[in-house]
Amino acid sequence: MAEKRDYYEILGVSKNATIDEIKKAYRELALKYHPDRNPGNKEAEEKFKEVTEAYEVLSDPEKRKTYDQFGHAGFGPQGFDWRQDFGRVRMDFSDLFGDFFSDFFSDIFGREERQHPNRGEDVEMRISIPLRDAVKGTERTINVSVYEHCPVCNGTGSRSKKSDVECLQCHGTGKVMYQQGFITISQVCPRCHGQGTVIPDPCMNCRGTGRVRVMHRINVKIPAGIEHGTSLRLKGMGNAGIRGGSRGDLYVTVFVEQDDFFTRKGYDLYCEVPITVTTAVLGGEIEIPTLSGKVKAKVSPGTQDGTILRLKNLGVPRGSIRGHLFVVLRVVMPRALSREERRLWEQLKSIEDERNYPEVTKYKQKLSGS
Repeated sequence: MAEKRDYYEILGVSKNATIDEIKKAYRELALKYHPDRNPGNKEAEEKFKEVTEAYEVLSDPEKRKTYDQFGHAGFGPQGFDWRQDFGRVRMDFSDLFGDFFSDFFSDIFGREERQHPNRGEDVEMRISIPLRDAVKGTERTINVSVYEHCPVCNGTGSRSKKSDVECLQCHGTGKVMYQQGFITISQVCPRCHGQGTVIPDPCMNCRGTGRVRVMHRINVKIPAGIEHGTSLRLKGMGNAGIRGGSRGDLYVTVFVEQDDFFTRKGYDLYCEVPITVTTAVLGGEIEIPTLSGKVKAKVSPGTQDGTILRLKNLGVPRGSIRGHLFVVLRVVMPRALSREERRLWEQLKSIEDERNYPEVTKYKQKLSGS
């Protein structure tokens, strides 16, 4: 049999500790290792017994005096049996723990009561729309399955539409009490779910819930400029409440699909437009897509790859103003040349002046100096 640990060591107090220090140490350790906070943890359960045994001895002046003089041997061959001498711990329980367990267990078991159980649940739907519709605004018709009041029992849940009767398990309180060790715990009644009443003759159509599922077609207006992941709240269009409770809300979350041309950054739109080398060198006119159709724009001679053109007020609406459309020009190299094209490029190479390529000149200067 393993040697028993020193009671002062178990509680982490000195041998000169006052009764208040002993109580404080026990309170902290008992809360840490209590079985209700460590369900199924055998090690925590044993530690809880150990600290409780130590507290029972050291908090009693006579037992503490005996222990200080004779140690564990002062309680007979078997030592102290916490199962046989636990009365004073029960008496001191409220003094030790105050309102902690009251708050702790009301948080665990009373949570459902504080929630408004009669209100209908909120319902969420998700839809996807094209970027162009998100920018301009649109409407969508969606099918939503929600709970409505049962037409057979008018939402009462009762076949005869009689009033509820008092729950026999909790006697109308909505709570049941049960003992766990030396703790009395209040829990939501499992029969009436905290209502305090039950339906004596449940409606066969809704099985006593007072609600049935119904499919609705709902028209949703999506405002212009809506952003990806935005949820629209349709008040009172969620599930009907239980036993006359208010309805929940319907939340429609809008996801914006990727577009073939545009990407969105805030209220501005961006698109990339490829241009040929000759257009970049000589300049010219190109077509650019917008949300309202194609427009033409001028490309200046000597345009570099990555040059950005700004087209004002062709972006996303923001109240009375709009963002802009930014066009990123990408210079594309020819992949295959005809014989005539190659001859002309070779001719161009023979007469080209590197001074027209300042980046190349700067690079060569750095390279020669390295």
